[in-house]
Amino acid sequence: MKNWFLHDGQVYRENQLFNEDLLIIEGKVAAFGTQARSIRANTNYPVRDFSAEGCIISRGFIDLHVHLREPGYETKETIKTGTKAAAAGGFTSVFVMPNTLPPLDSVEALADLQKRVQQSAVVKVFPIAALTMKRRGTHLVDYSALTKAGVKFFSDDGEPLNSDLLYDVMEEISALDAIVINHLEDKDLAGTGRFHQDIPAESEYLMLARDLKAVSRTNCSYHAAHLSCEQSVALIAEAKAKGLPVTAEVTPHHLTLTYDNIKEPKGHFQMKPPLRSTSDQAACIEGIKSGIIDIIATDHAPHGDEKRHNDLSAPFGVTGLETAFPALYTKLVLTERLSIKDILRSFTVNPAKIAGEHPSLAVGVTADITVIKLDCNRLVNYEMFYSKGTNSPYIGETLSGWPILTLVDGEERYGCQL
Repeated sequence: MKNWFLHDGQVYRENQLFNEDLLIIEGKVAAFGTQARSIRANTNYPVRDFSAEGCIISRGFIDLHVHLREPGYETKETIKTGTKAAAAGGFTSVFVMPNTLPPLDSVEALADLQKRVQQSAVVKVFPIAALTMKRRGTHLVDYSALTKAGVKFFSDDGEPLNSDLLYDVMEEISALDAIVINHLEDKDLAGTGRFHQDIPAESEYLMLARDLKAVSRTNCSYHAAHLSCEQSVALIAEAKAKGLPVTAEVTPHHLTLTYDNIKEPKGHFQMKPPLRSTSDQAACIEGIKSGIIDIIATDHAPHGDEKRHNDLSAPFGVTGLETAFPALYTKLVLTERLSIKDILRSFTVNPAKIAGEHPSLAVGVTADITVIKLDCNRLVNYEMFYSKGTNSPYIGETLSGWPILTLVDGEERYGCQL
């Protein structure tokens, strides 16, 4: 069914909330408001009516930082389970990191990923290719061939780009109108610890300062991943004031948690960058509010039971797709630290602009839609996840504001019976 009449809700478009109905015909937005209701009343072909009372109807969420693990690490996640989790979280497009086995560092690897996506994905999946072969930081990938094959973003993800290659990489990618994403972690400064005491803010912001200097010389488009400290937010603000082609993201967990929230099992709070102070959190929140930080990205990083069993030698990362919106809504919107439009803009308009997708609902655009029930309350527990990864810092908490319907090209990919 690609024909829908979503009625009696609030529609988020053009960064405003409108009390209006939405009509979808053949997988595309057909009309809003009274026109939508009028066309629906005079339509003879099948249309599914959906009451959105108490809900927000939004353009589907876009996540520019996701780990789906396939190929190579299917015990942690697969394209099928990860995209089911995405749909349950209201995400209709996800951009996947190349830290797979083999890494996405060639046109051949890209073709393999695209085949897997076609076979099992339930939302739209876009590739982020590696910056260097095997993500080893020694030999550059064929940026030209990969961009011609449709790649827009390049990152070595958990392996930061070394200084010896930095300018060569940015000059090549700048010429191709692509975007560099760098993992901001100076490993000489980070040490071998698991939390903020051993992974200082300097390991992030000093590398960001280095990268921004290179951006100013090469004019390469640059996206700063998972900011966590106030110094990084200030550096992005300075770069934007200078007119540099820079965007930035922050995760839901860095916006909603600090190191004071860490509890057992500590593995669920073990991520890179680590949770930091209340002043760092406040700077990130203000960054979203002011627009200095463009988007919220989950950095969805599913792992196994080793995280639950308090094995601190377990890999870093938390699962994030399914709880992203309710965590932010509960902890920041209901507490009036951010507005709901701040959150929606960071999940839709801004990532769409960076990715080159349509930023807002409008007549004629593809119906990638999420419907969020604001007064829907759920307990986060291990059994609820579609993802194979249950390593969530929100286990045991009751959160409000859950997606209840996700449409991709007008087709239902997630629906929740209340």
